[in-house]
Amino acid sequence: MVQPKPIFYIKDFFFTDFLGLCNLQKQILKLKLKFLNKKYNWLLVLEHKNVYTFGTSTKCSNFFRFSNNKTFKKIQIFKVDRGGKVTFHGPGQLVIYFILDLFLFNYDFNLYLRFLENIIIITLLKNQIFAFRIINKSGIWVRNYNLFYKIGFIGIKIINYITKHGLALNINPDLNIFFSILTCGINNKNYCVTSIEKETEKSRKKTSVKNNIKNELGFFLNFLKI
Repeated sequence: MVQPKPIFYIKDFFFTDFLGLCNLQKQILKLKLKFLNKKYNWLLVLEHKNVYTFGTSTKCSNFFRFSNNKTFKKIQIFKVDRGGKVTFHGPGQLVIYFILDLFLFNYDFNLYLRFLENIIIITLLKNQIFAFRIINKSGIWVRNYNLFYKIGFIGIKIINYITKHGLALNINPDLNIFFSILTCGINNKNYCVTSIEKETEKSRKKTSVKNNIKNELGFFLNFLKI
């Protein structure tokens, strides 16, 4: 049977409450599961208000870097069903949630993961930053001498071959908030967190980076072989 040509809806939400976004994700996923429709797919583009989330691999021992730190006490904490450990979302970080049928990637989880990684890498190249993946470490990284800095984050959940969650890219968030936690379980002085603005030492318009990444998504998704 010939499958229908997929349609992709990309919706901008700007600053979004985390819990409200989670509920929206669940509603869209429920509809896709109910109707088993491979045609319609959603991408939700936004920035969150300050929030810590911890994935299925998080333990209390790898959550907070400093038990007496006052910063985290002001920030909401949510447990989520994505893979990975604890991370921070907030203003200055671009987040994209993907509710896609894995059929688009031949039901290959690793192919989908490479797709997300490449979207971040290409977007960073367009912003004069050379970035890469590291074997056995999640996300996208840049290097400065002997230090490695995480700039792109990926967290995924697959339910009946439908994706949840997605990627995050640091444009110009408050990096100090990341240091209140063991971000993604990083507990090594040679591995840190960075942003586009810090790496380029130039002010960046979030709308410009958002347009870069949406253009790349449009290119890839419009040319999927079905």
